[in-house]
Amino acid sequence: MSKFILASLLLTSTLISSCSSFNSTSPAAEPEANELFSQKSTGNGDTDKNSIKKVDNTDWGNDGKFTHSNKRGTTYHHKHYTLSYSEEDEQAEWVSYELTKSESYGDEERSDLFAEDPIITTGSAHPYEYRNSGYDKGHLAPSADMRFDEEAMNECFYMSNISPQHHAMNKGAWNDLEMQTRKWARYYGRVYVVCGPVLNYPNSKKKKLSYDDKYKGRTTTNITIPDYFYKIIFDFSKKGKEKMLAFCIPNKEIEDSYLNYAVTVDSIETLTGIDFFMNLPTEIQTKYESKIDIKKWK
Repeated sequence: MSKFILASLLLTSTLISSCSSFNSTSPAAEPEANELFSQKSTGNGDTDKNSIKKVDNTDWGNDGKFTHSNKRGTTYHHKHYTLSYSEEDEQAEWVSYELTKSESYGDEERSDLFAEDPIITTGSAHPYEYRNSGYDKGHLAPSADMRFDEEAMNECFYMSNISPQHHAMNKGAWNDLEMQTRKWARYYGRVYVVCGPVLNYPNSKKKKLSYDDKYKGRTTTNITIPDYFYKIIFDFSKKGKEKMLAFCIPNKEIEDSYLNYAVTVDSIETLTGIDFFMNLPTEIQTKYESKIDIKKWK
């Protein structure tokens, strides 16, 4: 068996085992993290570990406070969310933003004005590339989280924030998780969200989106159809009582609850090759990213 085939089989096995099981193991008692630190980024996903400065939790007030590495993308900053855009997949490998209680109660009308993202230097996907594709233009940062501001609403309809989602998944488990995330933002006062598609597998194994072109007929795009989507929620509202919860949901119709797809952040890092919350020190990442405890989330 070739090394390539063996690697592909191992990755497929990891995807299935990590994204379809639910582990409710409660963490052992641990000392409170009274201080968190920020590490200075040197660009391209690297971190200068000699440039560490203390960050007061109460000052975590902007959407770009936490940083994440890039596996195959380039980081871009909009006013209301940050993303890593993968040109070879024509979508973001992650999107991150803070959602506060007041933002979750926004009443801005949904725009439905899908548009190319003007800041993506290589050019983003186009809205017409989803025409009769069989997949929804699925939001990563959902429009309902951006109803607090007209600019935020317009930004979330950039195609860099869109990924092909199975209709039943988009309107079912994924939507349920989005609604629950807003409930958590209201309950805790604010949460930080990072989400995206799982794109870390060989290009030869990737399915690409096809659409109806009125001149060329059925046309294949460079947009990858993901098999799974993940979402990580970080509650950092109370110093020393921070917690994380992550989900990895298959991109297909499922009949059970999104709660059955809870996984560790560590497992998503393994699947994606991305280091999330990389500006937190290793011991803090280990504390929050290695366990699942849904009972902590009321």
